[in-house]
Parts: sequence; C-alpha cells; structure tokens
Amino acid sequence: MPFPSVSVVVTAKNEEQTVERCLSALVNQDYHNYEILFVDAGSRDATLRTAQTMANSHANLRVVQYSGNPSQCRNMAVQMSKSDVVAFTDADVEVPAGWLKTSIETLFSRPEIGGVGGPNLPVREPGGSMINAVDLILTTSLGSMRSAQSYEFRDRTEVKSIPCCNAAYLRQALLEIGGFDEDLVGCDDTDLGYRMRHMGRKLIFDPRARVLHSVKFGSLRQFARLMFKYGRGRGYAARRRRYLFSGPAIPAAAVIVGLPLLLVGTEVSRSFTP
Repeated sequence: MPFPSVSVVVTAKNEEQTVERCLSALVNQDYHNYEILFVDAGSRDATLRTAQTMANSHANLRVVQYSGNPSQCRNMAVQMSKSDVVAFTDADVEVPAGWLKTSIETLFSRPEIGGVGGPNLPVREPGGSMINAVDLILTTSLGSMRSAQSYEFRDRTEVKSIPCCNAAYLRQALLEIGGFDEDLVGCDDTDLGYRMRHMGRKLIFDPRARVLHSVKFGSLRQFARLMFKYGRGRGYAARRRRYLFSGPAIPAAAVIVGLPLLLVGTEVSRSFTP
C-alpha cells in the first residue's frame, strides 16, 4: 500500500514540561510521508520557544500561533492541511515510533472506516492506594463506560468516538461533517464521533495504536477537580446537543467516587483492629 500523506496536529498551551518529549517522538515516526502542525494557543511559558527551536532542525515540523479553543485550533489546522489524513495528539502525549504506520494501516483497511484510535496509557509518578484504585476503575467496563478514552479493548473494535489525544481521520471525512464544533467546551471529540457515524463512517479502536499520556492528577483532590471540569463540559455539551447526554455516566461516576472511599474506610477500620 502506498503511504498516504498525513498531517499530525498538536494543539498546546503551557505544556513546557512535556512538549519536547512529545515532539521528539513525533519527528521520529516510522513513516515516510507526514508533517507535524504544532498549534500554540497563546502559551505563556517555554512551550512555543521549545517547539520553534525543534522546528529549526526538522523540516516537517511547522509551528503556528493561533488564539482559540482546542476545537478552533484543530479546525484551523485541518484547513491548513493538504494531506489525505489528519491525525491528532496532545502535547502531553508520547507516541511510539510505529504509531502512525499502525493507525494508517487500520484506517485504510476498509473503505467505510473514517477514523482510528487506540489505548491511552496513563503515565505519572506512582500514587497511593486511592489513586491506584481510580486507575483500575477507569479501565473497567462500568468505570470507563467502554469509552476509548480509558477502556482497553483487546481486539479491533468499532467505537462511538475517539479521544483527540490519539486519533487519525480521513481529512475528507472531517470536511464533510464540518470539523469540530467550536462552540463546545468539552465533548468535542464525542460530538465529532456522533456526526461522523451519522454520515455512515465507522470509528475503529486498534489496541496496537497505543500512546503514553501524562496524567494531570496525582491525588484524589486533583482527580476530583479534573472530573468536575469534564462533567461541566459534558453538561454544557448535552444542553447544546441532546444526543450527547449519557445516563450511564451517573452510575459510572458513583463507582469511581465510591470505591476509593470504600478503600479509605477499609484502611481506617484496619488501623483500629487489634
């Protein structure tokens, strides 16, 4: 199979701690026909400077400054791209050398496929028992709602949506549905998946297309803040797009919150046991 052209889009804002690792992995892909479009959305730290320095020594890395939310930045990059495929990842993600090749092989394996994603493996400093419990819950069917965001399917599986930290889409399919909804502050990838499937395209989870994702919580309090942010975004999205309402998220949230609390109670009771 010839190598389709690919634009890898990375949107970033204030990611100086991880951006160099992200771009170093992307410029060393085992693929021969791709470019990297790095979109800086107004970073105030060293993110932009790091990306520009790397672009000076890598001809396929282009750095663009654009003031907008993630959906606006991604849509702008899709319009800039002239490639057959647009892949997305984040500045806090590290991809293996075969990531693009694996994703493209699956994307072109059947004509009805419009997008491909894979596992997002969390990477951070070791946490306590409660954080480990959260990690475990998020990989279960109930805790993840079998979402490609955290549930790791063992085989190629058709899914409802693909998180943008690990995604590759046919560019034409993105243009046909009008790209990302720029009014959404969350669930933009879920909304994109719904509209793409409504147009007859299939989204595939390939367990081989895995990436390492730096997790932004190391304590239960930080996790709660992150979940509040996600929940607020989903609530806003559900008000705008009723098809994004997800009733199963309620018991899933109860499990995610309840099990760590149960573990705490168990540890406390053990401390009082003679």
